[in-house]
Amino acid sequence: MYNQAPPPAAPLSNPFGGARPAVQSNPFGHVSAPPLAPPAAMPGSAVPPPPSAASMQERSSPPVSASPFPYGGVGGQMNQPGAQDAQMTAFLQDLAQFNAPTDFVRATVTRFPNSSIAKQKASLPLGMVLQPLAPGVEVPSVNMGHIGILRCTQCKTYLNPFVRWESGGRTWSCNLCGFSQTTRDNFYANLDETGRRVDRYEKECLSRGSIEYVAPAEYMVRPPQPPVFFFAIDVSYAAVASGMLHSVVAGIKEAIQAGIPGGDRLQIGIMTYDTTLHFYSLTASSPQMLVVADLEDIFLPLAEGILVNAAENSSAVLGLLDQLPEIFRDTTVNETCLGSAVRGAHLAMKHIGGKLIVCGACIPSVGTCPLKSSRENPRLLGTEREVEALRPVSDMYKDLAAELTKAQISADLFLAPQAYVDLASIAPLAEFSGGEVRFYEAFNYQLHSVKLKSEIQHALTRYTGWEAMMRVRVSRGWKITGMHGHHQRNGDLLVIPSCTSDQTFAVTFDIDENSMPEARICIQSALLYTNSEGERRIRVHTWSALTTEVSADVVNSVDVQATISVLSSVTLSQSLKVSLSDGRNKLQQQCQQIVSSGHFNSESLQFLPLYILGMLKSPAFRATNDQGADLRTFIFSRLASLPPSQVSAFFYPRLLSLHDMADTCGLPDETGSIALPSMLSLTSASLTQDGIYLLDNGESILFWIGRAADVNFLQCVFGMPSFDQFDSNAAGSTVATQGNTLSNRVDQIIQQVRADRSVPFLAVQVVRQGEPLETKFFASLIEDRTAGFQTTYAEFLQRVGYRPQGQQPQGAQSAPPMMTMGR
Repeated sequence: MYNQAPPPAAPLSNPFGGARPAVQSNPFGHVSAPPLAPPAAMPGSAVPPPPSAASMQERSSPPVSASPFPYGGVGGQMNQPGAQDAQMTAFLQDLAQFNAPTDFVRATVTRFPNSSIAKQKASLPLGMVLQPLAPGVEVPSVNMGHIGILRCTQCKTYLNPFVRWESGGRTWSCNLCGFSQTTRDNFYANLDETGRRVDRYEKECLSRGSIEYVAPAEYMVRPPQPPVFFFAIDVSYAAVASGMLHSVVAGIKEAIQAGIPGGDRLQIGIMTYDTTLHFYSLTASSPQMLVVADLEDIFLPLAEGILVNAAENSSAVLGLLDQLPEIFRDTTVNETCLGSAVRGAHLAMKHIGGKLIVCGACIPSVGTCPLKSSRENPRLLGTEREVEALRPVSDMYKDLAAELTKAQISADLFLAPQAYVDLASIAPLAEFSGGEVRFYEAFNYQLHSVKLKSEIQHALTRYTGWEAMMRVRVSRGWKITGMHGHHQRNGDLLVIPSCTSDQTFAVTFDIDENSMPEARICIQSALLYTNSEGERRIRVHTWSALTTEVSADVVNSVDVQATISVLSSVTLSQSLKVSLSDGRNKLQQQCQQIVSSGHFNSESLQFLPLYILGMLKSPAFRATNDQGADLRTFIFSRLASLPPSQVSAFFYPRLLSLHDMADTCGLPDETGSIALPSMLSLTSASLTQDGIYLLDNGESILFWIGRAADVNFLQCVFGMPSFDQFDSNAAGSTVATQGNTLSNRVDQIIQQVRADRSVPFLAVQVVRQGEPLETKFFASLIEDRTAGFQTTYAEFLQRVGYRPQGQQPQGAQSAPPMMTMGR
């Protein structure tokens, strides 16, 4: 009875004011929604497909070099009429078959410009998003044995499907630097009539864009490191009273009991801290606490037993975790020495390396690297000077990260404070050691405990590459202009003490003015790391594409999500260097360039301005004073290492209608995935007062309950008898737990949304129409006027220069596309 569309209800007005323009037809001629993920990652994705081989063949520009393809002809066949077209068609097929999967590599465009003029006309950022250990795709493992790993002798590029074979297979030319070299005798094979090796499909290095080599001894400077997790846990009054300590302990215990990768090699250590450091001997059946009170001259109180084998000492480790909440239950200590705790952990770990997990609940005010709460200045928020609060007070935590990195230690921060902690100064500890930041503002045990526990468990159980380093190479005619993400950079080498399956890096490119780009571009990343089983591995991703001098070809090949991800990383860096307003101006200028380029009516580009508007209205960039410096810093840090699908979801959330969903929603489809309701436009015109809606922004799930919502739906799904008796705080834990058919369907929808966003854990919040939290919901409706940016999507398009065809510039009106996904 709840699946039928309700009678029409009055649309809601935007609480930020301003009437929404009358809905007009879509000026782009399309009715669809912005994509939320790659086609294979999310049902209903509207990512435009790359140009077909035939269309690219028809529009292709003349190659700059004489032999742009990785294979040549036999007996001069390729010089005959039509042979060049055949080469191009074959090469395009190779790109589709042999390029690294988009799970690992996503370029902003799949046709790069080969001239400055084409680049300027396209007006798009040129870059790539790399997620080298992304989950979900099997990468073949190859042991080259006595043959050895084959690399270019000049630029060290790894052999890949796009190298050019010559002289009947006796030589090969590197597809990055062009250097020609002799094929090793033990790797020689004949070529077929097209110039390809006859055994290419028998060797993964010649037929796979993503491959993982078993590294021989020359790639090791020491025996492979075991997996190491060392926990530094805040036990101050704030940590105990808020429930943070209890949540952290529970998360660690559940991860250990579920199984942390590493088996018998796994090592664990635990330290607690307040104004002193508490080390624990974990070799005895009853753990012993040893206190270090001198924070100026930190030392290890024990030579052994602080870092132990987890399998051999599991009872001691679990016993200590059980005891910690009780040991510090009556504490009255209100200060902490987080910086000193990191130095103490460094002493315990430096002989091995590993992952340091720091859990804190208040600002570190004593010991090494102390900070002052007086630095908080709410008057800066939303002003030109806000960036001052987003920069670290000094480089002391960045320098501490450099010390950790030298010892192959990476730090993750789990901060759950009740007040200001100066996260801008602490975050570099994680960002420059290859770690990540988790932040739970105004931590509340009822609201945040499950999220904190789940994210700690994920951090301990995800795939991790230890003592890692990565290098990115690009072919002649191109240069790397920027590398974004959490790492320690040493020239063109990224040092990442622990590289996880979640970590993402954005790389930007530009044409090298000292050499001319060729007719194809090739980019290769190589990550050297140790897996949790103790094997040294080299994961290589190779991606290639054609270049063009036709700007329309570049535009038509755009990957909107990858473009937004790279644009976000570049703008975040720019904002911190100059100001937030400068970053916002850069975004608007970028949008103006896209609109004025003459390609805006391209189907590939139509959603890019909408995403840019979402960036301007997002918590990352909006000019408001409703969020503190700590929260803004956390958002900046998160966006710097998210994959494109989640960056896109953050800037353009997913809005689903539950009260009128189809009968098939909440049930498995033919692929086994749960069918979701159609996606709605982010505007109050999509809402009705009798509606119940789910908003997914990639960080949380927010339910909005209309005032006239059906009481039977409220009872069946939330266990609430009516709107007036609806308890929003309790509803967050009771939603979809009632056990009836409708409740189970809504639960399946929630689980599918969480599966689409496996990281982070999406906590559920419920808000009724008229409650204060409603402003957070309406702030996500970016096509309307919102706080900090009182412009609708239609007005924004007009501001950046878009004029619907057939209308004069003066007085022209345009409206945002009314988008529904999956219809």
